[in-house]
Amino acid sequence: MKRLALAMIGAVAIAVAGSVGWLALSHRAMPVSDLGVAYVIGARVALTSDHVHAIARGQTPTIEFRRRTQDPSNKYVWQRGKIERPAACLYYEPDPINGAIGHPRSCPDLHRTSLTGDQLYFSVEPNDALRIGVSDKPMKNTTNVTNGALYEAEGEIGIGKNLDDAAWFKILLDAEWLNVSDPPVPANASTDPDPMVSECRPASRQRLRDPLVLGVVPAVAARLCRVQPEKSGRPLFLVHFQSGPLQWTDWTNRLSCRALLQRLMPSRSAGDIAGCIGGPWGGFDRTDLAVAFFEVTPSGEFAVIR
Repeated sequence: MKRLALAMIGAVAIAVAGSVGWLALSHRAMPVSDLGVAYVIGARVALTSDHVHAIARGQTPTIEFRRRTQDPSNKYVWQRGKIERPAACLYYEPDPINGAIGHPRSCPDLHRTSLTGDQLYFSVEPNDALRIGVSDKPMKNTTNVTNGALYEAEGEIGIGKNLDDAAWFKILLDAEWLNVSDPPVPANASTDPDPMVSECRPASRQRLRDPLVLGVVPAVAARLCRVQPEKSGRPLFLVHFQSGPLQWTDWTNRLSCRALLQRLMPSRSAGDIAGCIGGPWGGFDRTDLAVAFFEVTPSGEFAVIR
């Protein structure tokens, strides 16, 4: 029995190692674009009044956001943090030591992450009215403090070879639109405009297939958005998705993004630019966003933008 158990553990270890190796080889085989990417993307967290009342009662609320037409309870939204990749990452130059072409040293390997200290301070009055405030320090006349759930990402993305020719895109994504089982009903555009809605497909669950080993990962809630540049030019095809186990490293996140783009962009043209923004939407006290960007090659492959 002990030998059987050890054999099973060994088989599982070999399968896991083989899968990781397959993923690593798939990532190394990706073509690389000569474009660069820079961005500043802020993450906001939120709670509805129902969530706040549940927390006041000592409960752990189930976080699911809906548009106001479906859920009139107020949303308390505030900036919790941002991820930032400087404009230096648009440029490539030879290394002064070995001559290798790469980004200047002022471009970090990974984007910079910063978090604010803001939290929601509140009290529930006897008539269920709420006394609330958002601050980075304790507030008077409040008895509870809590962090929110990831609700929204808003910012600007630049893709190009330098500041002069880069295309810039303003983005706004929120948790409401990834509700696959009970999708949000768009509100009246004159009273509740959402600039992303008309350019986005409805969310659906996508099972990843390339490389094949990704088929063991649960289906991902995702939608494809077409974002127009601030000036004339090609749009950015942007996948908004619910992050998961593949977002534990930068390179596995790229593989995940490419697989989603292959599923959601069956037709594409050389020179198209595309990317993904994933997050634990509705995840309590989390603002970690996962991003990846690609350029379509003449052969139709996705070349990663580093």
